[in-house]
Amino acid sequence: MDFFKYAIVDIGANSVRMNIYDINTSTGEFFTVDSVRNMMGLASYVVDGNISADGAGKLSAIIRDYLARANSYPCDKFSAFATASLRGVSNAVKLISNIKERYGVDIEIISGTEEAKYDFDAIRAHFGKDMYDNGVVIDMGGGSTEFIRFSCGKAEGIKSLPIGCVMLGRNFIPEIKKSLFPNKAETEKIEEYIKDIISDIPDFKNKGKNIYLIGGTGRAMAKIDSYISGNDVKNTDGYTFNAANLKSMRDFLFEDAAAGAPTIRKLISDRLTTVIPGVIAYDVIFDFLGAKNVTVSASGVREGYLLSFIEKNFSRKVQEI
Repeated sequence: MDFFKYAIVDIGANSVRMNIYDINTSTGEFFTVDSVRNMMGLASYVVDGNISADGAGKLSAIIRDYLARANSYPCDKFSAFATASLRGVSNAVKLISNIKERYGVDIEIISGTEEAKYDFDAIRAHFGKDMYDNGVVIDMGGGSTEFIRFSCGKAEGIKSLPIGCVMLGRNFIPEIKKSLFPNKAETEKIEEYIKDIISDIPDFKNKGKNIYLIGGTGRAMAKIDSYISGNDVKNTDGYTFNAANLKSMRDFLFEDAAAGAPTIRKLISDRLTTVIPGVIAYDVIFDFLGAKNVTVSASGVREGYLLSFIEKNFSRKVQEI
């Protein structure tokens, strides 16, 4: 049995993560052998449309460290891609060129549409025959959110919108470094923004009874919901909850924030400044979509990117991720 070891780095607006996979070259089946994440918050280093020198230096150092980790296995292939973190950034080409020159690593900037397609492929493979017949897949990152409307296992509509948990904090909480959570006026501005942006996808309205969530905010919501319900689950992959729970979840988060955020710090310290803006956004989004059933997935763009590589290079049988 031959295996191909593949390292994939996902450069997001909030975090930079590397997964290393073992691929069975005969069947196309794969599993994760290593995973590492750095919550650098690349979006916070964007100044006047450019990544600052400090941000570029930190990203370069992360790539260097991840490459060394991958080489220690060693890996047969090392790939890196960026999503909203580098889309539209004026000096992205220069940054990518510098990293290529230093470490020989090519960073691919994927479009919102490509990201959404990878998301959907990952969800379809992950849930297989147990997947809902219809609904909406949502991937909220730090700088953008991808929406995929599907029916009978096929994507019927794809849209990428400028909604991100990091971006919302930067744009609507001016004193976020001092006051970590939005006040009433800031919350209302976030809600108004989401309502305006979401109106750009009228064909999604009331089409999301069944929802699949990808991304850190979705996983954080699962942890909060399980904590409130007394389950306190550790593995949020496949976790389901009623969309109506989001209202009580939101109230709980604001009450906890007012008390100094002891529970937020305990359960989701890495999402301290992003979870509440994300939940506010999801509250508006769920109402718009008519959400009822929500399922959180650990599989997303990285696994979709991997599946694309496997399909091009190896035989692949349908599998669950």
